[in-house]
Amino acid sequence: MLTKLVSEEHINFMESVEDWKEAIRVAAKPLLDSNRITEKYIEAMIRGVEEFGPYVVIAPMIAMPHARPEFGSIKPGISVLKLKKPISFTSDDENLASVIIVISTKENEAHLEMISELAL
Repeated sequence: MLTKLVSEEHINFMESVEDWKEAIRVAAKPLLDSNRITEKYIEAMIRGVEEFGPYVVIAPMIAMPHARPEFGSIKPGISVLKLKKPISFTSDDENLASVIIVISTKENEAHLEMISELAL
């Protein structure tokens, strides 16, 4: 499933970004540009971290922001941002991430399948 959703155009490399919000925006841009998500989806991912904390940091140096499909997921997709300088999802420089993987799904639980495939 993942190989069908990740294309070279959806993978970006950067030196650094200003903060975690910019990281989410930059990481999500390929999905926005390919009409897989809307701007509303990006704002929902950011709002999720603001409301619930850094739950998107799923492993050391890896963050996987996502939102519920009804917040602007048009079709499934994955985009990846690799940062040379990690960013923190908290104010105390904990919950660092240098790889940001944005997931868009059409079903509520589909992101769990994607996460398990990435773990393999």
